[in-house]
Amino acid sequence: MKTLTNIFSRLILVASVCAFAAGNSIKAQEIITNSSRADSGEIARLIVNRAANFGVNESVDLLVDGKTVAVLGYNDSYDAPLSVGKHVLSIRTNPAAYPQAQQPKTVAITAEPGKTYTFTAVWPDTERAGLVAN
Repeated sequence: MKTLTNIFSRLILVASVCAFAAGNSIKAQEIITNSSRADSGEIARLIVNRAANFGVNESVDLLVDGKTVAVLGYNDSYDAPLSVGKHVLSIRTNPAAYPQAQQPKTVAITAEPGKTYTFTAVWPDTERAGLVAN
């Protein structure tokens, strides 16, 4: 009986660890695909932090050029290489806190080699989340 309880306890522990690991999705994707450009220093860096008072019930979807590159949960940030050139950055909340404000505010940047671009996801107005430059 004691052996059965021990096995059951271990199975519960393994199942809990697996459930926790499955719940934590990959948070970021690199935008660069050409490794020779990355090695030569022809990249920029993008850092997006989530404001501490953003809220706990929403996640922040970070979009670069209309593609989701990260989902930022509470106390998360995004730090990844960014190809040089023009990009449009935006965020949206998930779930949508204010569905009537469908269009996210966008930030256009022209990334230059070797530069770091840092933003914070905040609520600049009461109904729409956005990015502010640091």
